[in-house]
Amino acid sequence: MILSWVVRVLKGEGLPADREGLYSYHSARLAQVFANSMENSNFYMERFKGMKGPSRGQPFQDYLTHLPFTCAEDIIEKPYWFLGLSQSEVLRSYVVDVEEGKYKQVFYTKGELEHIVEAIAEFFGTIGVGAVTEVAIVFPQENEWGIPDLISRAVMAQGGKPTLIEDNDLDGQISHIASIGAEVIVGSAQQLFYMSALFPKDLEGYRPRAVVPCHGCVPYLFTDKAKGLVRKSWQASIFEHFGITEMGFNVAVGCDKGDWVHLNEADVYAEVIDPETLRPLPSGTKGELVLTNLASRAMPILRYRTGYTVTVMEPGCPCGDKLTRRLKIHSSNDSVGLLNQPLVFRPF
Repeated sequence: MILSWVVRVLKGEGLPADREGLYSYHSARLAQVFANSMENSNFYMERFKGMKGPSRGQPFQDYLTHLPFTCAEDIIEKPYWFLGLSQSEVLRSYVVDVEEGKYKQVFYTKGELEHIVEAIAEFFGTIGVGAVTEVAIVFPQENEWGIPDLISRAVMAQGGKPTLIEDNDLDGQISHIASIGAEVIVGSAQQLFYMSALFPKDLEGYRPRAVVPCHGCVPYLFTDKAKGLVRKSWQASIFEHFGITEMGFNVAVGCDKGDWVHLNEADVYAEVIDPETLRPLPSGTKGELVLTNLASRAMPILRYRTGYTVTVMEPGCPCGDKLTRRLKIHSSNDSVGLLNQPLVFRPF
């Protein structure tokens, strides 16, 4: 679970692994992100022009609520303006299609991508990935440092054996996974849902230990009904993963004790706002998820309106995590039109 990673980061900063330590960590990291943005990012130099930072004694979390929001349109229009360092230091950019002729481009350094791999590897360790554990990765192939490569690196960091499942049809993908006896399956939530609906009876003897459905970078939501089908078909523990490209792919990870996901509060700072008034909402209130990336220098993004309607709850989960806040995803602006379309089963 993500708790292990958050505790590791806090201890690395010499802070206690409790809410007070996390509060101190957020105050310091938000201040650093703001200062870096004001000094190095042309977008935020212009957006925050005239702002001097918090007054003496004012927590940065309070000051943050007075900063303007960043929206997807800002990244679409001026991606290079966000850069917080020289373009020569960028290792990889990721392109997210929004609609025809429009896309978001997000940049990362090698160090930032290695940080993401380290976080994913820590999570894998908590669900039992270790020496020679077979892990099936159900994502379309990408170039180096793409999503499948990040996952493969994380699996290998724990001593596991990653296998990219590239078969052209769903039946072939299922057979390939079973043939290697994968103990853990990681893949697109949408693709795993399709596979679950076609799970053949002649493979009933094969059962993985854990399934990790990933969503967030595509607009199809991983609904409670979809989770139920995946859980029923594979008869395995489900660890839902929610990631957004702009926030380092690793926003929240579920445990096996409920249908909420735990926020990766080491790498993102989360707020919930009323989408109409734009005012912050208290814990337990449904609203729009706003995120600040705490781990990126290449492309700092502050107060990013994600378009996801969520509820964020204070810590306290049956899994024993009393540190990280929990997130329930209800809908997204991008998914509304898709939810009423007929479901079409297809390979990649």
